[in-house]
Amino acid sequence: MSKSIEQILKRWKMHRNALLELVEVLPDASSSWRPWEEGMTVTELVHHLAWTPDFFFASIDGRAMVIPPVPETLTEARELLKQLTSEHEQKLASYTDEDLQKDATIDLFKITEPGVEVLHRLIGHEAHHKGQLLLYARMLGVTPPFYIDLSV
Repeated sequence: MSKSIEQILKRWKMHRNALLELVEVLPDASSSWRPWEEGMTVTELVHHLAWTPDFFFASIDGRAMVIPPVPETLTEARELLKQLTSEHEQKLASYTDEDLQKDATIDLFKITEPGVEVLHRLIGHEAHHKGQLLLYARMLGVTPPFYIDLSV
């Protein structure tokens, strides 16, 4: 594995591991709670965080993204998050320096940039929505774990 991928994987896991801890402390009864009418529910936000790495991988790979159905419960969303975390970690580890330098297009953002930049966008996205879920937890009266995993 290249040094660049090692660094990217470390930064992603720093956020993803903290997210995995966070979803464990969210009460099952909060599954359909949302902070405002158009906001994502807790389950929808966990689902969003679970699958969106594939949004970024798809642009690097030049393929369509894979969006699994929204789970019915928070318990199912937790399981999806765990499953896709494992798959996404393997996918990240498989990228080469050549993949990182090759241009990738994110049609939704109307940008073309090297794959390494796309992966940095993934980390930013992860941090942003994890922070959103941390706020949800506080609004639900839950004390969340630390916002990053320092052991990575």
